Amino acid sequence: MSRTLIVTAVQAEADAVCAGLMGSWSRSRGRSAEAPAAPVSPDWDRQLLTTSTLGPYVGRRRGPVTVLAAGTGGPAAAAGTAVALAVAQTAGDPFGLVLSMGVAGGFRGWAEAGDLAVATRLVAADLGAESGLDDLREPAGQIHEMDRSLGFHSTGAPPLPRPAGANSSADGKFLTLDDLGLGSSTIASDPELVERLRTVLGLTGRRVVAGPVLSVATVTGTELRAATLTARLDPVAEGMEGYAVATAAGAFGVPSGEIRSISNQVGRRDRASWNMPAALASLRTAAGALVAHPEGLLAP
Repeated sequence: MSRTLIVTAVQAEADAVCAGLMGSWSRSRGRSAEAPAAPVSPDWDRQLLTTSTLGPYVGRRRGPVTVLAAGTGGPAAAAGTAVALAVAQTAGDPFGLVLSMGVAGGFRGWAEAGDLAVATRLVAADLGAESGLDDLREPAGQIHEMDRSLGFHSTGAPPLPRPAGANSSADGKFLTLDDLGLGSSTIASDPELVERLRTVLGLTGRRVVAGPVLSVATVTGTELRAATLTARLDPVAEGMEGYAVATAAGAFGVPSGEIRSISNQVGRRDRASWNMPAALASLRTAAGALVAHPEGLLAP
């Protein structure tokens, strides 16, 4: 079997994945009959995994699978993935598959807390350009809710007058990299890999959905933005790193995929409603399924 690199953002996600790779262990290092209810067993011994040095990064390895916490967001994810692939290739022991795994928000009607999502397309949802004119219907000095959610603030200045002959149908249009002729904002997953991952993850008993998974630089925090993304892309989940991981993998000619466990609904930011224990438990279960059924880790 070729080697697989699993890239997460934060250490908590990496811990959950590693716990899944190891299964449930007692302090005597004997495998127990049932998996623990907690996301990561308190009896889990990290020393059972081999430390793997990948440039400035430290991964953890079991057999052909290496887990790396590369950092939050696209730039960190791309850098960590590229370094890991380059180091492995130089050492003559390259990776044959890259998986982006982590916690994500689920879009209503598609995924709920504890569900698993497999990306059919990895979409850089906010990578592009805005086009059109300021909406004259906005009162002077006020700012659109979506702009506010992205951190922009009103200057108190009145909106600019509309030039004569302007086409109002262009107001608020979002231009992707494809529209701008600068590349593509979408990376399609290999259908064979998607189907294998769905089949293997389905054996866990968890609900598994497949569809576009968004990568964003700013996590959605309003119902308006969630509705806008739904209307434009019909996604199943929203994360931050998948597109970047796949971009780095593609530069090395290595196939990639994305698996997300759902912690909350995409929409108005309500941290109290997030179910991180359920999401991390699903992430651990997903990793365990991939080890128990290694056909899911075969590169297409």
